[in-house]
Amino acid sequence: MTRDGRAERWRSHREQRREAFLDASFRALARHGSEVTMADIAAEAGVAKPRLYRYFADKNDLFIAVAERTLRTLEQRMLPALDPGLGPRRAIRTAVAAYVHLVAENPNVAWFLIGSGFVDRSHETDPVLGNSRKVAAALARLFATNLPSGAAGATAAWAHATVGAVRASTEWWLRTRDLGEDALIDHLTTFLWGGMDAALRSEGIVLDPDEPIDLLSVKGRV
Repeated sequence: MTRDGRAERWRSHREQRREAFLDASFRALARHGSEVTMADIAAEAGVAKPRLYRYFADKNDLFIAVAERTLRTLEQRMLPALDPGLGPRRAIRTAVAAYVHLVAENPNVAWFLIGSGFVDRSHETDPVLGNSRKVAAALARLFATNLPSGAAGATAAWAHATVGAVRASTEWWLRTRDLGEDALIDHLTTFLWGGMDAALRSEGIVLDPDEPIDLLSVKGRV
């Protein structure tokens, strides 16, 4: 039992230190930009660089941790979009706003994750693309669960198109700032609702964009 207690205390200590170093990583990104280095992060944490490697196997491990924390934050912020009291257009806007606001608040983190040279990555191994696939898969499951079985074959295509459009448009906006933040959210909402409305109508489903709806009742609307 004593040995187990020590192991648990070490595990807890290790998790706390990893989180503290992650905090330092986000501060270093805010200070140095998307081309931050491990030396920058170590300096921000007040430790020698080798100490980071006691808690992160390598740069890729730390990069994945930054991506995963960012995804968790996004998921938490997007939860209000699942409120059944929202009409579909308001739900879409709530979800889009959560993503755009997070990117706007942390542009250096966004660029770090989108295309920095911090780690080598490929289409198959890029954790950011992996997170996009996770979000699309979750959205596809939501569609598939709450729409008639005849629409199931289209749900993955709809979900990936939705995630891809939001990510690509927000990346363009982050690069150019040709629109205000709220204008970008409004335009994306209009585009996504228009596409979703057309897709649903192709399956015989017509929704009032501003009428609160319980997703579980959609099956009965065909």
